[in-house]
Amino acid sequence: MNPLSMSRTLAPFALIAILTFASATVAVADAGQEARQEAIAIAWIEAHNSADVETMAAFRAKHFQLSEVKDWQSSFESMVEELGTLKVRGVMIDASGQIKVKVHASGLDESLRLGFNFDADRPDQIRMIGADMGGGGDGEEGIPTADISGGDWSERSPKLDRYLAQLAADGYFSGTVLIADKSGVKYRKAVGLASREFSVPNTLETRFDIGSCNKDYTRIAILALRDQGKLSLDDKVGRHLPDYPNERVRNEVTIGQLLEHRSGLGDYFTDEWFDTPMGSLREIEDYIPIWGPKPLLHEPGSREYYTNYGYTVLGAIIEKISGERFDEHVVRTIFKPLGMTRTGFFETDAVVPDVAVGYTRINFDGSPRERVAKNIYLEPAKGGPWGKSYATVDDMHRFYTGIIDGKLLSGESNFLAGGWDRGGIALAGGGPGLSATMRLEGGHMVIVLANMDPPSSELLSDILAEGVER
Repeated sequence: MNPLSMSRTLAPFALIAILTFASATVAVADAGQEARQEAIAIAWIEAHNSADVETMAAFRAKHFQLSEVKDWQSSFESMVEELGTLKVRGVMIDASGQIKVKVHASGLDESLRLGFNFDADRPDQIRMIGADMGGGGDGEEGIPTADISGGDWSERSPKLDRYLAQLAADGYFSGTVLIADKSGVKYRKAVGLASREFSVPNTLETRFDIGSCNKDYTRIAILALRDQGKLSLDDKVGRHLPDYPNERVRNEVTIGQLLEHRSGLGDYFTDEWFDTPMGSLREIEDYIPIWGPKPLLHEPGSREYYTNYGYTVLGAIIEKISGERFDEHVVRTIFKPLGMTRTGFFETDAVVPDVAVGYTRINFDGSPRERVAKNIYLEPAKGGPWGKSYATVDDMHRFYTGIIDGKLLSGESNFLAGGWDRGGIALAGGGPGLSATMRLEGGHMVIVLANMDPPSSELLSDILAEGVER
């Protein structure tokens, strides 16, 4: 994660804006722990709203490094005065140990997105609280809101058409939107440009990089093989990959730990990442010789650490068991059964029709750049178990409704069991030049795909999800 400057600063709160480049999908970590951390985040908001020093002191004694009241009382009182009462508008599990809460601050009369970062070794302790001023208000970091409430879809749709067209004209959004409920799709729209060089507009047939939403394909493939009796989540890596180039990983790391980001494996973003030409990273076997021998960061199972590379190892296991390349296996077992005919793992340098170009203001090292650029050199040439497949918004709807309907997984394996009637859930993927979000809450599914930097899809999905509930 990289700190970026905000369009507005609240000095007493020492707020920072946070941009997540490889957003994790939810439900891979312990669901009970996520629920506890969500409750802690809400409890912090309640302590803030009390405006009472003793109430906040009691909260901090349980969930912060202990400090004297005199060290934080002044900033707390200033924060209460400036922000006013915080009203929760939504909760999103951004990654393991990271809870985002969208709130409306009465003192600012605008929305904030509060990010609660929990200590990996002490999951009930808050390590940092940040805030993104782009939680739905007007400003450089946010997206202007619009009233899309009320009436049936024949009345809502023209409002949404005008709203999205204006966002595209003002440079806030480029991509596609789909809104559905259990009866089917209620609204879909494409705005902005798939190619700025040639003024090619996005359409509903345009395919977007969905980032780490792709990890759900990997998870489904693993759980399906488990349900077929071909693996156990307790299996050690070495049972299926006897030649894996790290003895500890072979003998100690389990498939379940890889799924839950508790394996001890590090992520890609080491010196080797910056030294490796992105065009040379296309298949799973291109990654393992580079990152496989690296030592574990911690004891397997002892803590959570979000790792794209861990999902690459899962992909290698899928290939070994199935006898198919990862992308071939996913196409056969997921895409074809669900009718996802427009989805695929397309290479960046291949000639593929209807693929949106990703446009970014982020450099390879995560720092901001002055002018927009294509993202073709910022990611591997081909995606895999970790992310970077391409899909249309309708194919993403087919995918998530297929899970809800039990077409791919059943029983405890189905992480969207309960579907339309369950509590809120948000799945997101993002990186330079790409942003994808699916929100399911209140009986509505909102899918937003964008060929621009995050958090564009997250912000817009928040606004749309809130609007359709009114």
